[in-house]
Amino acid sequence: MSHELEIVIPARNPGSQLAHSIASLAAQTDRQFGVLLSDNFSSTGGNHLDASQRQLAAAGIPARRVKPPFELKRIEHWNWANAQSQAAWLKPLHPGELLQPDYVARLLERIAGRPGAKVIRCDSQLRTEWGTETLRSPFAAMFISAADFADAFPARLDWLERSVNFAFTRTAWLALGGYSPQLPGCAVLNANVLLTLHHGLENIAETLVTAELAHDAALNGNRRERVNQWLERWLILRQAQNYCLSAKLPWSKKCLLLRGLTATLGRW
Repeated sequence: MSHELEIVIPARNPGSQLAHSIASLAAQTDRQFGVLLSDNFSSTGGNHLDASQRQLAAAGIPARRVKPPFELKRIEHWNWANAQSQAAWLKPLHPGELLQPDYVARLLERIAGRPGAKVIRCDSQLRTEWGTETLRSPFAAMFISAADFADAFPARLDWLERSVNFAFTRTAWLALGGYSPQLPGCAVLNANVLLTLHHGLENIAETLVTAELAHDAALNGNRRERVNQWLERWLILRQAQNYCLSAKLPWSKKCLLLRGLTATLGRW
C-alpha cells in the first residue's frame, strides 16, 4: 500500500532503544503512514528489527525492511535509506528518537493545508543530564520565508541541528542531493539550512518529538576520521552566505557570519 508519508529508520546493530521509537509510531493517533527499516549489515540486534516489524504489523502500520548491497558508512546509509522510499514525504527517525502521539496527525494536517510545502519542522524536546530542554524556533510565524530565515540566520543554530523534528518532500531531498558525507559532524545542519534557504520552512510551534542530548561517539571513534565541527560549521555558514548573496537574500545587512561563529563557539 502506498502512503504519502514514509518514516525512514536507518539502523546498524540496534539495541533496545529501537523498541521505544517503534512504540512511539504504534501510538500515533493518525496511522496513515508507512515505515522503512534499513539494516546496514547489522551483526547484532536482528531480534530488535524482527520485533519492530511484528509490532508495526500488529498496529496495522505497513513496514518494509531493506538492506544495502554492501555495508555503507553512516551518512551514506542515511542517504541510501531515504533513496529507497517512493513516498511524497520523508521523515527520518533514528533509533531512540520518539514521535509524540499527535506528530503524524499534525504533519499531515499541515501538508494538506499547505499544498506547496516542501519542508516542515516542529519544536523538539531534548533529554539531558540536567533535565529536559525544549528547542523552539526563533520565529513565531507558521511559515518562515527564505528571506526572513536568511536575515536571522545564523544567530542560532540549535533548532536546525537535528533531523528528528524535520520532514521534507522526496523531490526537495533529491534536488538537495542528500546529506553531505564531506560534513560528517554537521551533515544534518547543512541539509536543513540548504532546504530552508531554497524552499522556506513550515513551522509547527508544538513540541512533537523527543531525543536524547548525548555525545555521538561514532564521530571521533577512529583517529584517522576525526571531525572538526567548528570548521564544518564555518564552511556551512560560508556556503549559506554565498547562496544568499547570489539569490539576493538579506544576508549582508548584519555581520551574521561573525555572529554565527560566536554562537557556535559558545556551545563548546
